[in-house]
Amino acid sequence: MSSYDDYAKHYDLSVKYTEDIPFYVKEGKKAKGPVLELGCGTGRIYLELLKNGVDAYGIDLSGLMLSNLRKKAKKMGVEPKVYFKDMRTFKFNKKFDLIIIPFRAFLHMETREDQVKCLKNVRKHLKKGGRLILNFFDPDLKRVAKEKHRWKSRTWKYKGDKFLLQDISTFDLVNQKITARRTIKKNGKLFDKVSLTLCYIFPREFMNMLELSGFRKWKLYGGFDYKPYKKHGSELVWIAYK
Repeated sequence: MSSYDDYAKHYDLSVKYTEDIPFYVKEGKKAKGPVLELGCGTGRIYLELLKNGVDAYGIDLSGLMLSNLRKKAKKMGVEPKVYFKDMRTFKFNKKFDLIIIPFRAFLHMETREDQVKCLKNVRKHLKKGGRLILNFFDPDLKRVAKEKHRWKSRTWKYKGDKFLLQDISTFDLVNQKITARRTIKKNGKLFDKVSLTLCYIFPREFMNMLELSGFRKWKLYGGFDYKPYKKHGSELVWIAYK
């Protein structure tokens, strides 16, 4: 996993996704003990957990992301318990009732070895009967099979400034990776350029990883409404039990 400090500079400007927040808050409030978020970033979900009275901890590999989170927490009047740690190797002297990895954070690990290492570490830090919840996208087989570039562009306004985001994504079929080269312009001038790489994982493949990591029971949903996964192209929402 590479540094995401550059991405942190405009994360809160460009990421407006909110569909998963009620789901994770609901699951966090169900927990009978502390909750840990891996890849908490600038607190998009983590701060909502705190606001709703959840005993939440968080880790991230971007110091700037965590700094931005702490600034927002101070304005909200809440005390964050967040740490600069790697989701593959983090250590706590406590176990958690719930560990979450929202919004594709798991996909930033680009090798099977790292992914399984993370899952084993998660299981080690869960209480007996504890849960792991994470979500990521269901790979688009038609798009992957065509091996085509994907172009995406969108605009928005923030505090009177006009922003333009442009992404060009390329697919590595052998290593199951998508690399997005992102350009952001502010009022017509270059604001930032970053490159992001995510892997993609198929449902059966992830089931095998869960089993290899010691999980024996899990549920797969096709979205944040708890409906079973049936339709290809849905959001993959996993709940695995220790």
